[in-house]
Amino acid sequence: MVSLTAPYVSGFLAFREVPFLLELVQQLREKEPDLMPQVLLVDGNGVLHHQGFGMACHLGVLTDLPCVGVAKKLLQVDGLENDALHKEKLSGTCTEQLLNNSLLSR
Repeated sequence: MVSLTAPYVSGFLAFREVPFLLELVQQLREKEPDLMPQVLLVDGNGVLHHQGFGMACHLGVLTDLPCVGVAKKLLQVDGLENDALHKEKLSGTCTEQLLNNSLLSR
C-alpha cells in the first residue's frame, strides 16, 4: 500500500501518483526483467488530457515504455464533448449495434 501525502488537484494527477508508479516499474525492471511489460495501461488520461499531456504521458516518458491512458472520465478537450448532445449522438452508433448483434450473443 502507498500513502499519498500530496492532495488531489484536478489536472495534476501525474505529480501525485507517477512517482510511486515509476518506482514500481523500476523495481520490476531490476528484480524481474523477464516480466517487464511491453505496454502500460494507466488509470488516467494521456494525450486526451486538457493540457495535452496527462499521467499516461508522464509515465511513458519516465519509463521509456508505451503507455495508454484509460481514464474513467472524458475531460473536456477540443472536438470532444461529454454532454447530453454527445450522448445523443452516441445512441445508435456501431458500438450499440455490435452489442445488439446476434453474432455476439451466440
